[in-house]
Amino acid sequence: MRELKEKLQRFLQRNTNLSRRKAGEVIKAGRVKVDDRIVTDPWLEIDHFSKVFLDGKKVVPQKIEKVVYALNKPVGVLTAMKDDRGRPTITDLITGKIKEKVFHVGRLDKDTEGLLLLTNDGEFANEIAHPSSEIKKTYVAVIAGKLSIKDIKRLEEGIILQDGFKTSGAEVRVLNEMGRKTVVELKIHEGHKREVREMFRAIHKKVLALKRTAIGGLKLDVVPKPGMIKKLGKRELSLIKNGDR
Repeated sequence: MRELKEKLQRFLQRNTNLSRRKAGEVIKAGRVKVDDRIVTDPWLEIDHFSKVFLDGKKVVPQKIEKVVYALNKPVGVLTAMKDDRGRPTITDLITGKIKEKVFHVGRLDKDTEGLLLLTNDGEFANEIAHPSSEIKKTYVAVIAGKLSIKDIKRLEEGIILQDGFKTSGAEVRVLNEMGRKTVVELKIHEGHKREVREMFRAIHKKVLALKRTAIGGLKLDVVPKPGMIKKLGKRELSLIKNGDR
Protein backbone atom coordinates (compact mmCIF):
# COMPACT_ATOMS: atom_id res chain seq x y z
CA MET A 1 0.00 0.00 0.00
CA ARG A 2 1.30 3.42 -0.91
CA GLU A 3 1.69 5.69 2.14
CA LEU A 4 1.32 9.44 1.86
CA LYS A 5 4.42 11.06 3.32
CA GLU A 6 4.75 14.57 4.70
CA LYS A 7 7.60 16.86 5.69
CA LEU A 8 8.04 17.15 9.48
CA GLN A 9 7.84 20.95 9.37
CA ARG A 10 4.54 20.81 7.47
CA PHE A 11 3.20 18.20 9.91
CA LEU A 12 3.90 20.49 12.89
CA GLN A 13 2.39 23.50 11.17
CA ARG A 14 -0.77 21.56 10.33
CA ASN A 15 -1.25 20.00 13.74
CA THR A 16 -0.17 22.76 16.15
CA ASN A 17 -0.61 26.51 16.42
CA LEU A 18 2.93 27.08 15.10
CA SER A 19 3.58 28.98 11.91
CA ARG A 20 5.64 27.29 9.21
CA ARG A 21 8.70 29.38 10.14
CA LYS A 22 8.30 28.72 13.88
CA ALA A 23 7.85 25.00 13.26
CA GLY A 24 11.17 24.94 11.44
CA GLU A 25 12.84 26.81 14.30
CA VAL A 26 11.68 24.43 17.05
CA ILE A 27 12.85 21.44 15.00
CA LYS A 28 16.30 22.94 14.46
CA ALA A 29 16.46 23.75 18.19
CA GLY A 30 16.20 20.03 19.02
CA ARG A 31 12.78 20.27 20.67
CA VAL A 32 11.16 17.65 18.44
CA LYS A 33 11.40 13.87 18.58
CA VAL A 34 10.22 11.44 15.93
CA ASP A 35 9.57 8.10 17.58
CA ASP A 36 12.49 7.87 20.06
CA ARG A 37 15.08 10.18 18.52
CA ILE A 38 15.61 13.92 18.37
CA VAL A 39 15.30 15.26 14.83
CA THR A 40 16.73 18.60 13.68
CA ASP A 41 15.89 18.32 9.97
CA PRO A 42 12.61 20.15 9.13
CA TRP A 43 12.48 18.36 5.77
CA LEU A 44 12.48 14.85 7.21
CA GLU A 45 9.67 12.83 5.62
CA ILE A 46 7.32 11.05 8.02
CA ASP A 47 4.22 8.91 7.48
CA HIS A 48 1.16 8.06 9.54
CA PHE A 49 3.12 5.43 11.53
CA SER A 50 5.51 8.10 12.86
CA LYS A 51 5.03 9.38 16.42
CA VAL A 52 6.00 13.03 16.83
CA PHE A 53 6.69 14.75 20.15
CA LEU A 54 7.15 18.48 20.79
CA ASP A 55 8.80 19.32 24.13
CA GLY A 56 7.95 15.79 25.30
CA LYS A 57 4.24 16.05 24.43
CA LYS A 58 2.83 13.91 21.65
CA VAL A 59 1.48 15.84 18.66
CA VAL A 60 -1.84 14.26 17.72
CA PRO A 61 -2.48 14.39 13.96
CA GLN A 62 -5.71 15.99 12.86
CA LYS A 63 -7.98 13.63 10.99
CA ILE A 64 -7.58 14.04 7.24
CA GLU A 65 -10.61 13.62 4.99
CA LYS A 66 -9.91 11.00 2.34
CA VAL A 67 -10.68 12.41 -1.10
CA VAL A 68 -10.54 11.33 -4.72
CA TYR A 69 -10.51 13.73 -7.66
CA ALA A 70 -10.87 13.10 -11.37
CA LEU A 71 -8.65 15.12 -13.69
CA ASN A 72 -8.72 15.36 -17.47
CA LYS A 73 -4.98 15.48 -18.08
CA PRO A 74 -4.04 17.46 -21.20
CA VAL A 75 -1.32 16.47 -23.65
CA GLY A 76 2.04 17.97 -22.72
CA VAL A 77 1.61 17.73 -18.95
CA LEU A 78 3.78 15.33 -16.93
CA THR A 79 2.09 12.96 -14.51
CA ALA A 80 4.28 14.20 -11.66
CA MET A 81 3.92 16.67 -8.81
CA LYS A 82 7.19 18.45 -9.68
CA ASP A 83 9.84 18.44 -12.38
CA ASP A 84 13.42 19.65 -12.00
CA ARG A 85 13.47 20.67 -15.67
CA GLY A 86 10.58 23.07 -15.27
CA ARG A 87 8.11 21.21 -17.48
CA PRO A 88 4.33 21.49 -16.80
CA THR A 89 3.12 19.03 -14.13
CA ILE A 90 -0.08 18.02 -12.36
CA THR A 91 0.72 20.58 -9.65
CA ASP A 92 0.36 23.39 -12.21
CA LEU A 93 -3.19 22.20 -12.92
CA ILE A 94 -4.41 21.72 -9.34
CA THR A 95 -2.77 24.61 -7.44
CA GLY A 96 -5.53 26.72 -5.90
CA LYS A 97 -8.18 24.15 -6.89
CA ILE A 98 -7.41 21.22 -4.56
CA LYS A 99 -6.71 22.04 -0.91
CA GLU A 100 -5.65 18.54 0.14
CA LYS A 101 -2.18 17.13 -0.46
CA VAL A 102 -2.83 14.49 -3.12
CA PHE A 103 -0.86 12.19 -5.42
CA HIS A 104 -1.72 10.60 -8.76
CA VAL A 105 -3.01 7.02 -9.06
CA GLY A 106 -0.93 5.44 -11.80
CA ARG A 107 0.20 7.70 -14.59
CA LEU A 108 -0.31 8.81 -18.16
CA ASP A 109 2.76 9.69 -20.22
CA LYS A 110 3.32 13.28 -21.34
CA ASP A 111 1.78 12.76 -24.79
CA THR A 112 -1.30 10.89 -23.52
CA GLU A 113 -4.42 12.74 -22.39
CA GLY A 114 -7.51 11.72 -20.49
CA LEU A 115 -8.81 10.46 -17.18
CA LEU A 116 -6.44 10.49 -14.20
CA LEU A 117 -7.29 10.02 -10.52
CA LEU A 118 -5.77 12.05 -7.67
CA THR A 119 -6.14 11.08 -4.01
CA ASN A 120 -4.67 11.22 -0.50
CA ASP A 121 -5.89 7.68 0.24
CA GLY A 122 -3.08 5.14 -0.15
CA GLU A 123 -5.36 2.13 0.31
CA PHE A 124 -7.71 3.32 -2.44
CA ALA A 125 -4.79 4.01 -4.78
CA ASN A 126 -3.35 0.55 -4.24
CA GLU A 127 -6.70 -1.12 -4.90
CA ILE A 128 -7.30 0.78 -8.13
CA ALA A 129 -3.79 0.51 -9.55
CA HIS A 130 -2.91 -3.08 -8.67
CA PRO A 131 -3.45 -5.56 -11.53
CA SER A 132 -5.01 -8.11 -9.14
CA SER A 133 -8.06 -5.84 -8.79
CA GLU A 134 -8.64 -6.28 -12.54
CA ILE A 135 -10.17 -2.82 -12.88
CA LYS A 136 -10.18 -2.10 -16.58
CA LYS A 137 -8.76 1.07 -18.05
CA THR A 138 -10.19 2.08 -21.42
CA TYR A 139 -8.09 3.85 -24.06
CA VAL A 140 -8.85 5.20 -27.50
CA ALA A 141 -5.83 5.25 -29.82
CA VAL A 142 -5.41 6.72 -33.27
CA ILE A 143 -2.83 4.63 -35.10
CA ALA A 144 -1.15 4.81 -38.48
CA GLY A 145 -2.36 2.15 -40.90
CA LYS A 146 -4.95 -0.55 -40.38
CA LEU A 147 -5.30 -3.47 -37.97
CA SER A 148 -5.45 -6.91 -39.50
CA ILE A 149 -7.34 -9.80 -37.93
CA LYS A 150 -3.93 -11.21 -36.95
CA ASP A 151 -2.99 -7.92 -35.22
CA ILE A 152 -6.21 -7.90 -33.23
CA LYS A 153 -5.74 -11.52 -32.20
CA ARG A 154 -2.22 -10.79 -30.92
CA LEU A 155 -3.50 -7.88 -28.83
CA GLU A 156 -6.32 -10.02 -27.44
CA GLU A 157 -4.03 -12.94 -26.56
CA GLY A 158 -1.29 -10.84 -24.94
CA ILE A 159 2.03 -9.60 -26.25
CA ILE A 160 5.61 -9.79 -25.01
CA LEU A 161 6.86 -6.20 -24.92
CA GLN A 162 10.37 -4.98 -25.63
CA ASP A 163 11.33 -5.12 -21.94
CA GLY A 164 10.12 -8.73 -21.64
CA PHE A 165 6.81 -7.95 -19.92
CA LYS A 166 3.95 -10.20 -21.06
CA THR A 167 0.63 -8.37 -21.25
CA SER A 168 -2.69 -9.92 -20.36
CA GLY A 169 -5.22 -10.08 -23.14
CA ALA A 170 -6.80 -6.77 -24.14
CA GLU A 171 -10.35 -6.17 -25.28
CA VAL A 172 -10.03 -4.63 -28.75
CA ARG A 173 -12.61 -2.81 -30.84
CA VAL A 174 -12.02 -0.93 -34.09
CA LEU A 175 -14.11 2.24 -33.90
CA ASN A 176 -13.32 3.85 -37.23
CA GLU A 177 -11.06 3.67 -40.26
CA MET A 178 -10.10 7.03 -41.76
CA GLY A 179 -7.99 6.56 -44.85
CA ARG A 180 -4.54 5.65 -43.56
CA LYS A 181 -5.52 5.96 -39.91
CA THR A 182 -7.50 3.70 -37.59
CA VAL A 183 -9.28 4.56 -34.33
CA VAL A 184 -9.08 1.68 -31.87
CA GLU A 185 -10.53 1.16 -28.38
CA LEU A 186 -8.54 -1.01 -25.95
CA LYS A 187 -9.42 -2.18 -22.46
CA ILE A 188 -6.63 -3.45 -20.20
CA HIS A 189 -6.33 -3.91 -16.43
CA GLU A 190 -2.57 -3.51 -16.03
CA GLY A 191 -0.55 -0.36 -15.56
CA HIS A 192 2.79 -1.24 -17.13
CA LYS A 193 4.83 1.76 -18.27
CA ARG A 194 3.62 3.03 -21.68
CA GLU A 195 1.80 -0.28 -22.08
CA VAL A 196 -0.66 0.69 -24.82
CA ARG A 197 1.98 2.41 -26.94
CA GLU A 198 4.35 -0.53 -26.48
CA MET A 199 1.62 -3.02 -27.42
CA PHE A 200 1.09 -1.27 -30.73
CA ARG A 201 4.83 -0.93 -31.22
CA ALA A 202 5.13 -4.72 -30.86
CA ILE A 203 2.81 -5.16 -33.85
CA HIS A 204 4.60 -2.40 -35.79
CA LYS A 205 1.88 0.23 -35.48
CA LYS A 206 2.63 3.86 -34.62
CA VAL A 207 0.34 5.60 -32.14
CA LEU A 208 -0.54 9.08 -33.37
CA ALA A 209 -2.78 10.05 -30.44
CA LEU A 210 -3.84 8.33 -27.22
CA LYS A 211 -6.55 9.11 -24.68
CA ARG A 212 -7.71 7.27 -21.55
CA THR A 213 -11.50 7.44 -21.66
CA ALA A 214 -12.52 5.39 -18.60
CA ILE A 215 -11.32 3.77 -15.37
CA GLY A 216 -13.67 0.96 -14.47
CA GLY A 217 -17.12 2.35 -15.15
CA LEU A 218 -16.12 5.99 -14.57
CA LYS A 219 -15.98 7.75 -17.92
CA LEU A 220 -14.06 10.80 -19.01
CA ASP A 221 -17.42 12.58 -19.41
CA VAL A 222 -17.22 13.40 -15.68
CA VAL A 223 -14.46 15.92 -16.58
CA PRO A 224 -15.12 16.58 -20.28
CA LYS A 225 -12.62 19.39 -20.89
CA PRO A 226 -8.79 19.14 -20.70
CA GLY A 227 -7.57 20.50 -17.35
CA MET A 228 -10.96 20.06 -15.70
CA ILE A 229 -11.05 18.69 -12.12
CA LYS A 230 -13.92 17.20 -10.11
CA LYS A 231 -14.14 15.82 -6.57
CA LEU A 232 -15.81 12.40 -6.78
CA GLY A 233 -18.74 11.27 -4.68
CA LYS A 234 -19.76 7.81 -3.49
CA ARG A 235 -21.68 6.89 -6.64
CA GLU A 236 -18.76 7.81 -8.88
CA LEU A 237 -16.30 5.92 -6.68
CA SER A 238 -18.57 2.90 -6.90
CA LEU A 239 -18.44 3.12 -10.70
CA ILE A 240 -14.64 2.95 -10.60
CA LYS A 241 -14.58 -0.23 -8.51
CA ASN A 242 -17.64 -2.02 -9.84
CA GLY A 243 -18.49 -0.55 -13.22
CA ASP A 244 -16.25 -2.51 -15.60
CA ARG A 245 -14.08 -5.46 -14.57
